[in-house]
Amino acid sequence: MDKKIAEELMKEVLVLSAQINVIIHKSEQISSEPERREMRRHIAQVMAASDEHLFRPILRQYPELEPHW
Repeated sequence: MDKKIAEELMKEVLVLSAQINVIIHKSEQISSEPERREMRRHIAQVMAASDEHLFRPILRQYPELEPHW
């Protein structure tokens, strides 16, 4: 993949990550513990897929794009 595209994708993946954090915080307001646990499980699946299929492939090709938190 072209580095410019990789940079643009990485920016969007980071936006996605920030949005997932918002979802995590909002999901903590679910009063039912079983529903909250189920939501956390689904969020974790989204996070894992994003990491495995978006974030890591970009970094394998362009390790210099790793964000410095």
